[in-house]
Amino acid sequence: MPILIISKSKLFSNLHILKNTINTQIAAVIKDNAYGHGIEEISNLLVEFGINSVFVKNNFEANKVNNKFQHITILYPNCYENIPNNVYLTISSLDCIQKIPINTGIELKVNTGMNRNGIEPSDLIMALNLIKTQNLRLIGVFTHNAYGDCYGNSHCDDFISQQNLFKQIKNQTLDFVAKHNLPKPRFHSLSSSGAIKVGNVDDDLVRIGIAMYGYLCTNHDIVNELQPIAEIWTSKISSRFLKKGDKVGYEGKYIIQEDCIVSSYDIGYGDGLFRLNENHHKLTTKEGYIILPRMSMDSTSIISNEEEICIMNDASIFANIFGTIPYEILCKISPYMKKVIKE
Repeated sequence: MPILIISKSKLFSNLHILKNTINTQIAAVIKDNAYGHGIEEISNLLVEFGINSVFVKNNFEANKVNNKFQHITILYPNCYENIPNNVYLTISSLDCIQKIPINTGIELKVNTGMNRNGIEPSDLIMALNLIKTQNLRLIGVFTHNAYGDCYGNSHCDDFISQQNLFKQIKNQTLDFVAKHNLPKPRFHSLSSSGAIKVGNVDDDLVRIGIAMYGYLCTNHDIVNELQPIAEIWTSKISSRFLKKGDKVGYEGKYIIQEDCIVSSYDIGYGDGLFRLNENHHKLTTKEGYIILPRMSMDSTSIISNEEEICIMNDASIFANIFGTIPYEILCKISPYMKKVIKE
């Protein structure tokens, strides 16, 4: 069966690099099964490293890790009842506030230009008053800068404009909590790329996601220091000797170019890999063996006779071939794939 092997040393190295680059607290984003790496496996490593604040997708994920971290924020809550004190619900609309039971911890998301989720800045004071009236615990106020991945001068003005707007939101919030004698919430506006771009972050924390796993969709110099933390290994099912001109797989779309041994391995698009077909450029394993189209649901043909091979050690390679980003490649990895942590 295919195995996802997670390198503890590479994860810790990435986290040390990020801590040394960013001047404020790091919170780990482990949503969507820790970007496909396994939320429980990654959480155990983060606890060992000393991370105490994380962001998850939904209540199901929060329940998996609620005894591991001091602070857990649910980005897309689907249940508002029986929320532990260390778990906080993200609020993205005024309507949502009145659905939350009293004394629940919440983080208020404000739209500063992504135009996706979050209350409008003009509704901030109304939202804060509702939160106070409902007796909710305001743990944090945050946003998501839409231009964090833009490096150099590209969209620089838009990035700065959104950061300046968030500063205004901070000041309004601080004035409100001081006036009403409420605890100061934490503020955060940046994910991996944006935080690295700024360096000297004027927030209480940054949300580190993709960079922690070894990837960064920007041209920053730190990209060369980060290492993908996981590899996918697969085992041989069977082998056969094929001659030049023989055809492989559905509709015989791949024609053997020279006599060789072709083996099938126990991994396919049913395990979350993108389906390689005849329209994609040549894709190889870590060892350099050619992966043949078309990939099947549960097996893949490769010009190799090895018992075990590494079919993916860098999601960026798959992403480039399929015209997407590492995020999409990683988060589609099957949650049923066996996971092993190595030093």
